[in-house]
Amino acid sequence: MQDYFYFLNRKNVANGFRESLNSRFFVDKSMLIQTINEKISTKEKWVCLSRPRRFGKTMAVEMLAAYYTLGLNTDFLFEKLQIKSVSTYYEHLNAHNVIMINFNDYFENNTVKQGIERISQNLIHDLGQLCPGVLPEGQDLVLCLDMIEQMYGYKFIFLIDEWDCVFRFHKGKKKEQEEFLSFLKLLFKDKSYVELVYMTGILPIKKYNTGSALNMFREYTMLEPKKLAPYFGFTENEIKKLCSQDVKLCFEELREWYNGYHMAEIGGIYNPRSVVEALEEGVCRDYWNKTGGFSELEEYITMNFDGLGEAVTELVAGNEISVDVLGFSNDLDSFNDKDEVITALIHLGYLSYSEDKVRIPNKEIREEFANTIKKLSWGTVSQLLKQSRELLEAILNCEEEKVGFLLEDVHDGMQEFKEYNNEHTLKCVIHLAFYAAADDYVLKFEQTAGKGYADCIMIPKKPDRPGIILELKYNSSAGKAIAQIKERNYIRVFDKGIHEVYLVGINYDKNAKHHQCIIESVKKN
Repeated sequence: MQDYFYFLNRKNVANGFRESLNSRFFVDKSMLIQTINEKISTKEKWVCLSRPRRFGKTMAVEMLAAYYTLGLNTDFLFEKLQIKSVSTYYEHLNAHNVIMINFNDYFENNTVKQGIERISQNLIHDLGQLCPGVLPEGQDLVLCLDMIEQMYGYKFIFLIDEWDCVFRFHKGKKKEQEEFLSFLKLLFKDKSYVELVYMTGILPIKKYNTGSALNMFREYTMLEPKKLAPYFGFTENEIKKLCSQDVKLCFEELREWYNGYHMAEIGGIYNPRSVVEALEEGVCRDYWNKTGGFSELEEYITMNFDGLGEAVTELVAGNEISVDVLGFSNDLDSFNDKDEVITALIHLGYLSYSEDKVRIPNKEIREEFANTIKKLSWGTVSQLLKQSRELLEAILNCEEEKVGFLLEDVHDGMQEFKEYNNEHTLKCVIHLAFYAAADDYVLKFEQTAGKGYADCIMIPKKPDRPGIILELKYNSSAGKAIAQIKERNYIRVFDKGIHEVYLVGINYDKNAKHHQCIIESVKKN
């Protein structure tokens, strides 16, 4: 196979990035190159980037390959991109021997041993093509790389996509996982032939009791994105720019569906692939399940750890919960408690993390949770989500007894909470109960309104819908809830476009275990 290369300086390596550039909704992330250039041939030359699927990891690898690969002429691809104006742009353009490997191709359908052998054989073949007649037969990969560096001075940039696939495809196989990490350590650690290693995956690097076998890597994760934060996911300004391209969707709709991943360095981040698909199709909906879906989320939220079911219920109800992320071992098969499961969901993209708290980031992921729970028929929570639309319609039809009955039916079976009779549990039930309202309303809990804080303000997204104010009482009366709404003038929170507001007072009597509901319709001038 003369002149054929599996990984090294492939002539077609720029095709993937060229296709991205041709896309209508391309977003320029080329300044990543400047950050990575600063790490070449330094003590920071080992980089591991972990993000959920659909966050632009592969596009970035393809961009770096197009930029660095020796023998190509890709200057024209970067002509209109921000990186072109950087002073060091030409220093590294098409100036490096690049070894680019997608580990999925070698470990998804092979044992770890077979995958390592195939990668080694193919890369040794490439090195033989680079330096014909030099490498003795039967030599191992690391020695071949070392020989070529010593004899010719050649060094290499390694671009590795899906580095963590072994931990996803070979879960529970600790010996094989350790063999894989040992292979990477031997290949990369303290090797002078390495100019740069840039690895991407969903998971951070696996930890053991003695630390990491790959402790030379600088890691950039969903928990600590650091300097790489701007380059994966779309920022709010980038979304606004996309919305200016004569598209059917408005910025507010995209924000509701796909925003919510918080990074301290830059603020809110949007799921990029879902945004692009929504813009292409002209409709916001759940695009996530094309690449993950029910089975993945189901596996984790049904694990048998104390407090996990309660935590998931809190999250689906719209609440934030605290989490300790330090115990997670960065794999998907050695969980010890609910916090480690929740931390895995952060890395998988199902939860947003900020200041030791997590929440469901946006409507797309809320639908993933809700649909998974409905599919599972997961006790009362599943029932409540299914009844949610019926409950909203009952309020809009002023069916007070039906509202009380529906809430009572669910609250009586609220097994997901250890503490059943308290105000917090009642609020969680209300949050879950009005899940379906999020299609037509913006729900704001503990909202400043008039002369106080309303338990829940439901602001209609369309002018033909009435506003709704919910006030909850515990061991009091629904009449007092209505009186509080009026006395504190909560109705002032609605703008002039809202002409009718429903006042909804709900009380739960602990002793009688009974919900009372009063609904009043008020015309707003």
